[in-house]
Amino acid sequence: MIWSAATKVMSKIVEGEKEGDGPDRDNIIKRTLGLADTGIPIGREDEPAGYVRWDAQDNDTFNAGASANEKGEVKWREFLWTGPATIDECEWGTVRWRFYNNGLVCFDARMANSSRQLDNGDVQGHRIELREKNGLLLGVWIAGFFVRRSLPLRGFAASFSDEHLPLKLHFDEISEAQLGAWICL
Repeated sequence: MIWSAATKVMSKIVEGEKEGDGPDRDNIIKRTLGLADTGIPIGREDEPAGYVRWDAQDNDTFNAGASANEKGEVKWREFLWTGPATIDECEWGTVRWRFYNNGLVCFDARMANSSRQLDNGDVQGHRIELREKNGLLLGVWIAGFFVRRSLPLRGFAASFSDEHLPLKLHFDEISEAQLGAWICL
């Protein structure tokens, strides 16, 4: 996908840079990848990506339920990281991923950026590796937003309709523990 290609370009740029080049290097990378004022649209990654600044852990809470609509029952599985989490100037409160058996994927997070440098802010997001109870990887989803510097903790949300067949076929077998990663670009 586009995000995978952008991540490879960013990794190559960062590998060629010296340590401590600071916020100017970050701004150049963000402008080059077109992330300076937008973010990462929610979507499924099709290959592993090498992130420069990230931290991962399993979710804190799992919820499941069902809602009725005109077409019948729609089941959902929700994974919650209660935070707080910090990577350099990037901060997160609660992060929530919700997957529905009809293919809808929803994301919301409370994020802030405490940068006090010339950097305008950072693309901050979260990545989840959704697995079955037996460990089978169903897919990897990522979402992110450009969080301006000096922005206090604020909510960001997105949703995505995904026709990913493994998610639909194995929905009832999704594990309650999922690995998620906070990402700061």
